[in-house]
Amino acid sequence: MGMLLAIGSPFIPSITQLQPFVAELWLIAGVVAVLLAAMSGSRSNAVSGAVALISVLMALAWLLLSGGDPMGVSFRGMLLSDPMAVYWKVILLLFTAGIIVMWFTTTRATMHEGDGPEYFTLLLTATLGMCLMSSTSNLLMLVIAVEMASLPSYVLAGFRKTHRMGAEASLKYVLFGAASSAIMIYGLSMLYGAYGTLQLDGPEGIAAQISRAGGPTPVLMLAFAGIVAGLGFKLSIVPLHFWCPDVFEGASVEISAFLSVASKGAALMLLVRVLMILAESMRFIDGTISLTAISAILGTIGVITATIGNTAAFGQTNIKRLLAWSSIAHAGYMVCALSLLVANRSNIVSDGVNLPVQAILIYLSVYLFMNLGAFLVAGLVARETGGEELYDFAGLGRRAPVLALTMAAFMFSLIGLPPFAGFVAKLNLMWVIAENGSWWWIIVAFIGLNTIFSLYYYVRVLRAMYLETSDKPALRPNPAGVGLSLACAVMLLAMFIGFSPFTRLAASASQMTQSPSPAAAATASLP
Repeated sequence: MGMLLAIGSPFIPSITQLQPFVAELWLIAGVVAVLLAAMSGSRSNAVSGAVALISVLMALAWLLLSGGDPMGVSFRGMLLSDPMAVYWKVILLLFTAGIIVMWFTTTRATMHEGDGPEYFTLLLTATLGMCLMSSTSNLLMLVIAVEMASLPSYVLAGFRKTHRMGAEASLKYVLFGAASSAIMIYGLSMLYGAYGTLQLDGPEGIAAQISRAGGPTPVLMLAFAGIVAGLGFKLSIVPLHFWCPDVFEGASVEISAFLSVASKGAALMLLVRVLMILAESMRFIDGTISLTAISAILGTIGVITATIGNTAAFGQTNIKRLLAWSSIAHAGYMVCALSLLVANRSNIVSDGVNLPVQAILIYLSVYLFMNLGAFLVAGLVARETGGEELYDFAGLGRRAPVLALTMAAFMFSLIGLPPFAGFVAKLNLMWVIAENGSWWWIIVAFIGLNTIFSLYYYVRVLRAMYLETSDKPALRPNPAGVGLSLACAVMLLAMFIGFSPFTRLAASASQMTQSPSPAAAATASLP
């Protein structure tokens, strides 16, 4: 009895606190349903996939209908809900649904019957972790969310049990991931040791203490470097990118696509929160040495990452390795926009809209359809030809005209050429960076040069499809897969034509991304 009194009453969340996170509860319900179906004797891969797809669609429907309301801080500061988090979760869930459909059209035929329950349990758990990564500013929850996203991803990367490359890819992923996680957790432990709290924001949070102390300390900057290193691994920024091409080549095509967008997007959302809270604590003072240094370092890393990603893709003949280096380059472009988040507030906020965050959200939304479509076509071709090399795409314009046409759309969009949304997304990102003037123009120039560099390897895919001849027979790809690839291409065209409404949607999601003041954080807490 005395022990129970010492522990205190258990924390039982109210319905109001649970309501903003019903989408996550649907994912948990999906995991439970997949496992229960397996325990009841139905280990059918198709049944597991269908249950997983239904749970993801239900979570997506809830978010679209509720908008994530009510907004605010929940679970004693562990989680928060705001428009940016809701926007990212919609993107992630829509993308995950596409990944599951891709599995049905590409990998299902080759997966050993009975492996479905484990596979979809891992996929849903990784998705849950990536949802939580966008909804926390608590150090403990940050670690839990990152590891919840990472650990299932390591297993998924090597899930092709009979494929030697899969096991090798998984091992490399685990080794790099373990090292980066250790560095990140060490940085977080330094923050906790220096400030005595797990909360980044709030009246007694780390940001408030930094603000009262008048600025950052060497310990803070070292801890921040550890956080960037940990999340930079998931973003595959230079020099933490070496795992990416090997893992993408060894993993199944839908997992490669999943890691190329979901993993990077979740890390970006978490970095956005950390950077904004840090900048708020230093009051966005223009010319502050620490903020200027952080901004310059991130901008430089972004430029180097984009350049190495594009130039390393020149010699690739495997389509998944080529798209892996492409994803590294696009991560570099988005990191360039991240570097703006610690710039002077007057340069990055317009009418309450955080312009860099808006640009990143738009880019991620477009990137979803570009990469989902490109990897899907690669998977459909590999399923029909048994290979993933560029020569397997020879004559695709004749052998599978619709697939070739959609792949051409994805290549044009990845380059950043009209009439597809990749053009306006990249142009908008460059414009936001250029608006800051000064040395930011150097970053814009490098992004422009990298766009020219990328023409070479993207056009190689187009050349193989339309200019190289092949005496191989016509392909008969899965109709559902062809339909999904066509839908992705149409979405890229529609987002180009209707870019203004899409921009307004991203702007509304970018209005509350700046960290609330300590007083606001306290009053925003839900009961």
